[in-house]
Amino acid sequence: MSLQPKLDLDKMSSNVPTVQSISWPSFLIVFAIVIAFLFGYEYIAKTDDIFNGVMIFCVIALVLRMTIPRSHRKGMKALKQNDFESAIGYFKDSVDYFIRNRWVDKYRVITVLSSSKMSFREMGLCNIAFCYSQTGQAEKAKALYEQVLEEYPDNGIAYYALNSINTFSNKAD
Repeated sequence: MSLQPKLDLDKMSSNVPTVQSISWPSFLIVFAIVIAFLFGYEYIAKTDDIFNGVMIFCVIALVLRMTIPRSHRKGMKALKQNDFESAIGYFKDSVDYFIRNRWVDKYRVITVLSSSKMSFREMGLCNIAFCYSQTGQAEKAKALYEQVLEEYPDNGIAYYALNSINTFSNKAD
């Protein structure tokens, strides 16, 4: 009799790691926007009922987050379902969108109310590289992680992923 627990992967949530680092200055900006919105609503509506102001702000924030990074969200959903091939396509669409609309990504704290440290483009590239590694395309993953480090030298995800890829490829030789 085995003492090892049997894992039923169908009943478990995805084991795909996700990382979201927060930029505290951006968080403070989003917080300031919330406060300004509430005081602005109170001033315009001439009421002390801030509940409506909070609800309107939440609806606006939800609409921004659901519409602007739509391909990124679809990619994350596919990633969590271990559908790496579909995720690659969605993340490529996301990267293309944020290349065409650099200002949206640059000012994401205002355009999407995101306080993420990484830009959507940077996250998309890392996610594509991760998907490549999960689909046996190690060379593509390595090349993309190297590209990420060239453009974003402080990217810890790419740094550690490259170290892992290099360690495994050195052991295989």
